[in-house]
This record gives sequence, structure tokens and C-alpha cells, in this order.
Amino acid sequence: MSDTKRLNLNRETIEQLGLQQSYKGINAQIAPEARIFEYPSIGNVYVMESDLYGNPMPEGSCFLAFEGRAGLMGKHVRIEELRSSSLEDIKKMVQENQAG
Repeated sequence: MSDTKRLNLNRETIEQLGLQQSYKGINAQIAPEARIFEYPSIGNVYVMESDLYGNPMPEGSCFLAFEGRAGLMGKHVRIEELRSSSLEDIKKMVQENQAG
């Protein structure tokens, strides 16, 4: 077993998307080693390395979390899809999934 942490979001992806690591509390259980990033230019949208229940995301993927009709919710997203999505694509993804 390795002692190194597996981080799904590398520096290149973080810089390309302009993600800012967030330390504010959100209503979710987060895996201890997982990081939370705020998506730029969209309020209350987060890119996370675990889901809302504290389960680490599989390699090559992340969790896009946002406020929905019934509180914080989200969508499993492949990192490559996130990297190739425009700001409008992300807004549309959030809007399409907010209803629950």
C-alpha cells in the first residue's frame, strides 16, 4: 500500500480552469484527503475530489457540486470533459441537473 495521496486534479487542470481551493464549510461529508475548489465566475459551484458522501472519486474524474432545489447536489464528471467545457457548458450542466 502506498503512503502517497492520489489527487485527481493536477496543477495543470487547476490552472487551466482557474480553480481556487476552497476552505469554507459546505454541507457535505468530504473524504479526508480530498480537496474542494470553487469554479470561477459561477457562484456556489464546486469541483471536488470526493462526492457529497465522502467517497473518493475514481481516477480521472471529479464531482461537480452545486446548489439544487433541495440543497447541495452534484454530478460525476470526467476531468477531460471538465477541461474541454466552456463556462457556458458548465452553467448549462449545472442548470440541467439542479432539479434533482
